Amino acid sequence: MKIIRSKFFKYVIVLFVFGIWIFFFDDYKLSKQRELQLRLKALQEELKETENQINEYQLRNKMLKTDMEIMEAVGRSNYYMKRDNEDLYIFLTEDENGKLIAFEK
Repeated sequence: MKIIRSKFFKYVIVLFVFGIWIFFFDDYKLSKQRELQLRLKALQEELKETENQINEYQLRNKMLKTDMEIMEAVGRSNYYMKRDNEDLYIFLTEDENGKLIAFEK
């Protein structure tokens, strides 16, 4: 009985209850912290991928502006441009519903 009535035991009980509350019932519980850490890691990886894509697109843009051969290749493949002495034929491929699914040159 002396241990239960001591101040030390009361502090231990209060700290234990407080710890249980914080770890399992509060907004900052362990499961939520783990979830937030995983989300942060995923967002950081997505940020790295996006930065790599930006760098790649900037390099392509710079090459497109400076190299005339690349500019011509992009114009021919993406925009179906042609030289004056050439003929360009475009074949359309459709699925069974009649929807366009691919371009072939």
